[in-house]
Amino acid sequence: MLLVASCASALLIVRLRATYSVIRVDGDSMAPTLTDGDRLLVRRVAASALRRGQIAVVRAPRFVGSTFLVKRIAGLPGDPVPLSVAPVVAEGRVPVGNVVLLGDNSEGSYDSRDHGYFPLADIHAITRRRLSPGYAGLSVKETA
Repeated sequence: MLLVASCASALLIVRLRATYSVIRVDGDSMAPTLTDGDRLLVRRVAASALRRGQIAVVRAPRFVGSTFLVKRIAGLPGDPVPLSVAPVVAEGRVPVGNVVLLGDNSEGSYDSRDHGYFPLADIHAITRRRLSPGYAGLSVKETA
């Protein structure tokens, strides 16, 4: 019975680690909501669970120089394209398989205003909460 309980505990830990991560924000593109050094608990979710306004961790385009970006979801497939993004995209609505992502600090954020759409498949996780200072985690570079 002890072996079964140990195996169940190990499987639960593996499942939690596959679903949740702790990341550290590196940069100010989401200021004032998030600032450099903030630590976030993020959760992997299905694309169908994404909502406008959520803060997402997204795989960065290769030329940005970091692995992930932290941005707010501003448009999902079928949504009207926000006016601030319209100059860099041709469509009036967000196409299937894409999202519009914006940093809260528009002056210091590399986002859909520069890049256009981000692939929906590149969203890694969404933020569940900000953690207390000092909690260790993966560093996520915020690129201006």
